[in-house]
Amino acid sequence: MNRPAESEPVDVVVVGGGPVGVTTGLLLARRGLDVEVLERATDVYDLPRAIVMDDEIRRVFQNAGLDAGLEVITTPLAGAEYVTTTGERIIGTELPREARWSLGHHPATTYYQPELEAFLRERAVRAGVELRLGVEAGTVSQDADSVTVEALGPDGEPRLHRASWLVAADGASSPIRKQLGIVFVDQGYDHEWLVLDVRLTREVPALPRFVQQICDPDRPTTYVTGHGDYRRWEFQLQPGEHRDEMVAPERVWQLLGPWLTPDDAELIRAAVYRFHATVAGKMRDGRIFLAGDAAHQMPPFLGQGLCSGIRDAANLAWKLQLVGSGRAGDRLLDTYGDERMPHAAAVVAHAVDSGRLIDELSGRTPPRTGLDAAYGGNRPFPHLTTGLVLGDHPAVGRQLPQPLVDGARLDELLGDGFALLVDDPATAADVAGDWDSDRVDLGRVVVVPAGTVPTVLPAGGAVIVRPDRYVAAVARDRRELALASWALLTVIDPRRRP
Repeated sequence: MNRPAESEPVDVVVVGGGPVGVTTGLLLARRGLDVEVLERATDVYDLPRAIVMDDEIRRVFQNAGLDAGLEVITTPLAGAEYVTTTGERIIGTELPREARWSLGHHPATTYYQPELEAFLRERAVRAGVELRLGVEAGTVSQDADSVTVEALGPDGEPRLHRASWLVAADGASSPIRKQLGIVFVDQGYDHEWLVLDVRLTREVPALPRFVQQICDPDRPTTYVTGHGDYRRWEFQLQPGEHRDEMVAPERVWQLLGPWLTPDDAELIRAAVYRFHATVAGKMRDGRIFLAGDAAHQMPPFLGQGLCSGIRDAANLAWKLQLVGSGRAGDRLLDTYGDERMPHAAAVVAHAVDSGRLIDELSGRTPPRTGLDAAYGGNRPFPHLTTGLVLGDHPAVGRQLPQPLVDGARLDELLGDGFALLVDDPATAADVAGDWDSDRVDLGRVVVVPAGTVPTVLPAGGAVIVRPDRYVAAVARDRRELALASWALLTVIDPRRRP
């Protein structure tokens, strides 16, 4: 038997060419790694699935050079609310476009996924990613130095793809996760919902401006104002209802009747989905990493499914860069799962509570979940509590705010690597040299006027900012900064010991 042909080895093979896989490839390529993305489909999936991204994800795309292009294909949300069947607000929040938000972007924007995917693929290829379409990944194996993927090309011929690492972004059913024997931990939410996507063909002024969770005792319903003319409804299936009957056109338009007629809109998709809440038992197996739906799934009530996958990509890319260049040890890669698993699990739990709250406010189930889980509620968004974070300052493990500094967004001053944020240049001089001499370049020391980020930067102190813009440590003085730097470098630098 002839031995399969082999592709040229690369730094990273990404399996899965959806938004998470392509973004992973794009971020890695921008950091100088050679990347292949293997995708079994030959074109972008032509129906919408994910629909919302938050300001942290817009920030990731901003720092990948995608901001201007995204402005054209996204629409900011006006707000979100839980309402009664008559439209009376129970709890909610408004998101004015003109507000200056802490991360430098509107808190929630919508998009049409096929359009977003096409845009991301074009930019990834432009950045140097080898996007290989029509490639079916098969058996994956690894040794101490590399990973090998046995795949079938678009011509049906077998080919071996080798890399230093592999990222499995191959979806909820992830064949790679199953090969590795990694199981999902069920978070206890499984419900079937009918999802309907339409494109308006004429203006319908009566449609709500906000995303709504309609707390209907007969049928909990979600309404989403999508990008441009796109709108989405999700209807909870009731006992005795079956998939085939619910997606029939006459049934679809019957459900949409209170809002639309076929003269108002074109039906794009009608599909029944079982909303799951699961997190993988681990996100790393040697040289293989899980990302996106392969690692976690959640009901859509917070719009955090794709967002969580992009967070995976942003967390992993800079760590692979440091390790691949020899400037950090393998231990740094363990922090990927240490950080992302509990964060993703907390987001899943919040999404589950948001879904349960619809039933509770509808009077369908006993009230157990507080309003803090709703839009406009006071439940804080999860932050990093383990991994490459240090100290108990409230900002540690959270995204650094991104104010304007002399007319520029703060990230434009921070660069692509670690950064030290100070309001007094003398505070940073010794520590910056310590980082540089130990091969892990601190990147930039950025001096900002006192009070620029008052909730994070103490007067005369310093903030160590990670490449993914999470706050790694906050120091009140030079002594605390030196101690924090040493502690963080023991994780990053392979020559140090804790």
